[in-house]
Amino acid sequence: MANITDLTALGKTSVTANDFFLTANSARGDNKKFSISDLFPTVQSKSGATGIALFVDVTDKNIVNLKGIKSANAKLTTTTVSSDIVLTLVEAQIDLANCNNSSSFLTSVNLASNVTGTLPVANGGTGATAFADKSVIITQDSGTDTLAAVAMSTNGQLLIGGTSGPAVSTLTAGTNVTITNADGAITIASSLASVASDLDMNNNDIDLGTGYLSSDGASNGVRVTGNNAYIGASGSYFNSSLLNLSGGIDFASGASYSIQVAAGTSPGTLTLRGQTNSAVNGGGGNTSIYAGTANGSGTGGTLGLYGGDSGSGTGGAVKIVTSVAGTETDALTVDGASDVTVNAGSLIITSATEGIVHTNSGTVTQATDHTTGVTINATSGVIQLAAVTLAAAVNAEFTVTNSTVQADSVIILTVQDENTTNNAQLTACTHTIAGGSFKVSVHNPAATGATSATASKIHFLIINNSV
Repeated sequence: MANITDLTALGKTSVTANDFFLTANSARGDNKKFSISDLFPTVQSKSGATGIALFVDVTDKNIVNLKGIKSANAKLTTTTVSSDIVLTLVEAQIDLANCNNSSSFLTSVNLASNVTGTLPVANGGTGATAFADKSVIITQDSGTDTLAAVAMSTNGQLLIGGTSGPAVSTLTAGTNVTITNADGAITIASSLASVASDLDMNNNDIDLGTGYLSSDGASNGVRVTGNNAYIGASGSYFNSSLLNLSGGIDFASGASYSIQVAAGTSPGTLTLRGQTNSAVNGGGGNTSIYAGTANGSGTGGTLGLYGGDSGSGTGGAVKIVTSVAGTETDALTVDGASDVTVNAGSLIITSATEGIVHTNSGTVTQATDHTTGVTINATSGVIQLAAVTLAAAVNAEFTVTNSTVQADSVIILTVQDENTTNNAQLTACTHTIAGGSFKVSVHNPAATGATSATASKIHFLIINNSV
């Protein structure tokens, strides 16, 4: 057997998988081999996904290489204490301005122990060490680096803004306004005894209660109750209609005015009524309508009563109506065709200066003799007879053509006899009255002697029974 000193030395870096140790088991009496490579250590890093492994590598089969630990700056120091590596955080080296507090690692700051001096406004402080009692804090006129205290120790003081910055002041009472200042309270009251300018309610309402709108504050003028309005003195107050007046109505001069119901599709009735007397057997109040009074030799105004107009239908009528015991009667009617009808009662003329005046009478002259017909279209007129003689005891008749005549007309004739013959006098009568004409018979009732050849006249008046 060779001596161990005679064998070739095997360096650790030259060991391969084919190099073994020879072992002998004394109990079993057998020999085995052991791989030399299994004697060298194998190091593995167990660092997590975000961790940093200390192991670097193994060199020369049995030298384990590890990373060293050092601080990147002065905020962290590393020292070795016994067998430990000690990492120390230097708090004085930490600048919180560079820290991200999104995770709220910093929840409070002890201003008594962690802050020295006066905290400036720029850092969230007030820049002051004390403020006066009963004060409010305001900023300066410009800039952001100073806060100031303004004392508010007087009743009624307010902080009021302005172009020069906020300032402490009190409210000033205006017209009809009183201001009462108290400790922590301000009372503003308005009496509205007078208003120095127009009062604009901005579409809002005024609740007058039972009061009046007046020029002197007295209980007269305009009072509104519910939906009704009253104009007048309080002593005469009444509330029976939408508008109630205790006094007259005057319109301004120099213009035309109207009182009318607004246009609509369902016309109502406009009624002007005098006072109803509620006393036993008391007479009703009169209602008078006057046209305007002229001055000096001027002409007085005309009072017109108009029926309603109609574009193509029938015009409205004008009626004079009487009423007895609640029963109304159309006494006189002027209809839309301008026909005047006396419906009830009598047409009585008393003390008439001219009597009955008919200004639309007609005239016509008979051409040849007393039998020659004439045409005259009027309800009254004068027919001048032909200037011829009429023998004694002789009748002569002629036809009068007149469009106003009806078959039932009443025709009144009078003779203006211009005859100059003694004991001879003309008479006249009508007969054969028909629609549009009537006949006149002229008669000389004298026994002897003809009438003179002078032109006498026949006056007529036609009264019709219908229109």
